[in-house]
Amino acid sequence: MISARLESIFDLLVAPFDEAPERPVYAALPIPGYRSYLMGKDCDGHACLLIATAGAEGRLTPPIRLEKLDVQFALKCHLKRGTEAEQAGIFTAVRCRTLDRETVRYFLSVCDAIIGMMGDGPALRDVSTAVHRVAAIFQKIQNLPARTLNGLFGELYVICQSASPATALAAWRVDETARFDFSLGNLRLDVKTASGRVRAHGFSYEQCNPPPGTVAVVASMFVERVSIGLTLRVLLEQIEESASTFPDLIMKLHEVVAATLGTSLGEALGIAIDPKLAESSLRFYSLAEIPGIRSPLPIGVSDVHFRSDISACAALSPQALLDRDLSFEEFLPRGMRDMG
Repeated sequence: MISARLESIFDLLVAPFDEAPERPVYAALPIPGYRSYLMGKDCDGHACLLIATAGAEGRLTPPIRLEKLDVQFALKCHLKRGTEAEQAGIFTAVRCRTLDRETVRYFLSVCDAIIGMMGDGPALRDVSTAVHRVAAIFQKIQNLPARTLNGLFGELYVICQSASPATALAAWRVDETARFDFSLGNLRLDVKTASGRVRAHGFSYEQCNPPPGTVAVVASMFVERVSIGLTLRVLLEQIEESASTFPDLIMKLHEVVAATLGTSLGEALGIAIDPKLAESSLRFYSLAEIPGIRSPLPIGVSDVHFRSDISACAALSPQALLDRDLSFEEFLPRGMRDMG
């Protein structure tokens, strides 16, 4: 993975000393396989991606400055590479403004995605578009968390374990107002997690009364935190590796994760979940058959939510899921076909 490579390069860099702190000075090393990108570290030890763009000189693009990220375009940078003489060049400098290790790793992972999106020798307009998406991600992590970590973990676990993580990513959170976590053709899939050993989850009226012609299913699983287990960071890395040929989907992954976790992102990335419990407890149920409110709502009543215990419901076998909609072929976890 490039992100792991970026981290190893970053760790090799020693923060440079400069007697003129107003100068943008970076210790820098090239990223193998690319001519247009350098991994940098500034005088304060901050990680920085330096992007060379042809014809960037003289183009006045406003800088971006956020709490944990800043970007400067067409910046004259002074580079120190080991024992070589100092060099200067014009770069777009994308800098992580925190030393928190988990946030730095996340920054490097996002840099991996934009490198994949832009390729070598990117035009300035493409760089501007990509780094504004990065800025939007870091803007989101300044907001309060939108959803729980356990719920996000469940969705990511389903993506990671699916037969086609790229297809699952593309079907994930297609609309911020969507009633279901995944939508693919006529298939609607929602993921619910429980921290206890009872399959009691919150549902909406719309989820239990899906649109005509659709197949709506809930994936239910137990999620419990442990001291040593599968961390959110490792789960994200596994998804990135599985969908590495689709950098735009990787950017979507980061955008949704940042919007969900907000200010809790740095802490959340290191939280571990029991992977054996998640794997052994994952079951699928028809949303049209679980206990729920089915009758038409009174006029003027909307946004109805309720809690339902589905412990006594019969889980759908892999074959039963495929019989309902062949799209489940993409979502079934590897090895689940052996279940009864």
